Amino acid sequence: MYVQRKNWLSGHITIAVRGQSPERFFDLCARYDISVWDMKKKSETEATGKIKLSDLSKLRVVKRKTIYKIYFQRREGFPFLLRELLLQKPLIIGFLLSIVMIFVLSNIVWRIDVSGLDEEMKRKVTVQLEEYGLEEGAFQWNVDSPATIQKNLLADVPELLWIGVKKNGSAFHLEGVEKTIVEKAEEEKPGHLIAKKEGVITDLFVEKGQPLVKPNDVVYEGDVLVSGYLEQMDEEEEEEEQDSKKPVAAVGEVIAKVWYKSELVVPLTNEYQVLNGVSEQKHYLNAGAFLLPIWNFKNPDYQHYQLDVEETEFYFLKWKLPFSYVRQTIYEAERKIEERTEEEAKNMAIEHGKRQLMREIEHDAEIIEEKVLHEREDNGKVKLTLYYTVLENIAKKQPISQGD
Repeated sequence: MYVQRKNWLSGHITIAVRGQSPERFFDLCARYDISVWDMKKKSETEATGKIKLSDLSKLRVVKRKTIYKIYFQRREGFPFLLRELLLQKPLIIGFLLSIVMIFVLSNIVWRIDVSGLDEEMKRKVTVQLEEYGLEEGAFQWNVDSPATIQKNLLADVPELLWIGVKKNGSAFHLEGVEKTIVEKAEEEKPGHLIAKKEGVITDLFVEKGQPLVKPNDVVYEGDVLVSGYLEQMDEEEEEEEQDSKKPVAAVGEVIAKVWYKSELVVPLTNEYQVLNGVSEQKHYLNAGAFLLPIWNFKNPDYQHYQLDVEETEFYFLKWKLPFSYVRQTIYEAERKIEERTEEEAKNMAIEHGKRQLMREIEHDAEIIEEKVLHEREDNGKVKLTLYYTVLENIAKKQPISQGD
């Protein structure tokens, strides 16, 4: 079976040999390394056999050395089939046009489904998608990726709580959730307010519960600030009234001074890159692990640059093709060197430390004092140790367990 398939791929010819003792011609072919098979003797003066298409030139050499007459009866195999197909130009043109048409149609957006939203919100999302260029009939390579569309929708449609964008062949499926305001009164469980960090109390604002601290008290992490029990009892009274007394959920704020320490390092020399507006684009065909350049083959002679890559995938019907279009935008960058004085580096470190601290503390906390505890210059860097005093609410809730 393998030999037959191999011979069909390479092509073979059925020849007829006429003359006295035609089998002798096939013996002569064997001497000239010509493979012959399926030999049949039709009569005393005629025999047939099959030879490879590649041995045709050798056959002509053998024919010149004999008086036998050679006739070609059948031509079989892939080379002859391909030749016949190439002669059918209308068929080939029609086939190629159909492939191109299917490819183009496979990369058009045919359907956009939006689910999970009411009709008004669907209209808003549809209008926004049209502004992005995503609509029925648009080419997919002109549309952003699903992740980019999802990010833009959440930014441009504030009524959306969440939306998912999924691309499936020539269709886009969107599923969203609207923002809803749900007012649900939940009964708070009884509990204390405890300190979540060490500090010195400055003010108390208690709505429910029994305060256990007062201004200027020093508290540590885990100390009870406001008790869920409205009255403080001795042990005997507590044992007698334990069953009848019901604790409450303590509510309030306990403002305290809290101290933070931060160590920062700022270099006196800062190197950074800025784009100067000059750019070039290169276009590739990505086939697996290979990038085949199709336009702008020359690399720009930028000493410093920034690379931006966009990739567009292609589809044939519902299948993703194993190649894609890649566009690289190369931006020329210039390296800048900025020299700072020690005072400028110090001020920058203080501002950076304050911004970093504001990200760590509550949004309603207030920095009331900052001090530089230690400052030194070492190997072109300014190293600072900063100390901040912050006013913030240090109370957090702690449920009362059955054993309390």
